[in-house]
Amino acid sequence: MVRKLPDRIIFALNILAAIGLLLVYLAPFINPARFFLPALFGLAYPIILLSHLLLIVYWLIRMKKQIFLSLAVVLLGWNHLAGLLPLHSGKQEVPVDCENRESFKVMTYNVRAFGVYPSKNLETQGNIIDLIQGVDPDILCLQEYHTNKVDGQMHADYRKAFRDLPHEATFYTSQKYKNRGTGIATFSRFPILKESRIPFNTYGNAAMYTDLLVEGDTIRVFNIHLQSIRFREENLAFMDTMKLKVSDEQMREIRKIGSQLKQAFAKRAEQADMIANYIEDSPHPVLVMGDFNDTPQSYAYHRIRNGLKDAFRASGRGIGNTYAGDLPSLRIDHILYDGEFVPQHCHRIKNKISDHYPVIGTFCTSKGGE
Repeated sequence: MVRKLPDRIIFALNILAAIGLLLVYLAPFINPARFFLPALFGLAYPIILLSHLLLIVYWLIRMKKQIFLSLAVVLLGWNHLAGLLPLHSGKQEVPVDCENRESFKVMTYNVRAFGVYPSKNLETQGNIIDLIQGVDPDILCLQEYHTNKVDGQMHADYRKAFRDLPHEATFYTSQKYKNRGTGIATFSRFPILKESRIPFNTYGNAAMYTDLLVEGDTIRVFNIHLQSIRFREENLAFMDTMKLKVSDEQMREIRKIGSQLKQAFAKRAEQADMIANYIEDSPHPVLVMGDFNDTPQSYAYHRIRNGLKDAFRASGRGIGNTYAGDLPSLRIDHILYDGEFVPQHCHRIKNKISDHYPVIGTFCTSKGGE
């Protein structure tokens, strides 16, 4: 009886973990504006998955049939697991469909205002520019693109730095004067035929598309920066030092953080619905790049990806986490594409210059300009 009691307690926890994993699987299909709980569990997917792997090991050692509960729920979500941990070769092999066809390289990067905040750091700005120049992309999508009336921080300075990308489009979400403020920017080696912003009507986040002439074909590139959670310093400090105790002050802070998460999830869902409609109406093949501020287990990602493929999932390797800030690192920056493109390779550069890692993808077009 004594030996059975721990097993019963652990199996009860196992049941709770199984329910949690099922909520993860529901998260992509339920708008968090209507029901918030699955979105929260979707964010915790790696932790919940790890708990099941530990439980599988425990039941295996104990030689108990309870092992089948965790095995069943993990295998039920095999599609999620494959998206979390793609196991492609690290070699950049050229797919058969890309032989004898021109390839092009794309890059998406949240540059966190080039180091302007939390404190101005021109060394950070220079390091980011050097990194981008080293990658040498053909299409570059930047989020939190920032210009200011400081030496080397005007839009003209960045255009000069990215002179190998002569075509550009920018959209500022906050500005006092022309070419000053923070927003998003797309730089391209290919001619821009058309550009248009997607009206989020929210402060600090934005989306736009540009039509590019690539190898004789027109493609539409979406550059998006979905709603940020915008945790304040006191929120981060609280989460960093939080202990398991019950107090009115702690409960108020937990409710405040929960409210911020809920609002951000709901806002991203609204923005994702809007972007999905633009993608559906596109007369051209599409690439979607940017900072989604959400994982592949989210409604926003699922809504935007509908009908598209994930470049990292198709040709990347490992977990590929892209957030480099204070919170747990997740894959929240993505490159999506439709069937007109063939991915050759996708990876992220793990360099903490910004609070995000840049993501790079190489493609060819299936038509090859024919």
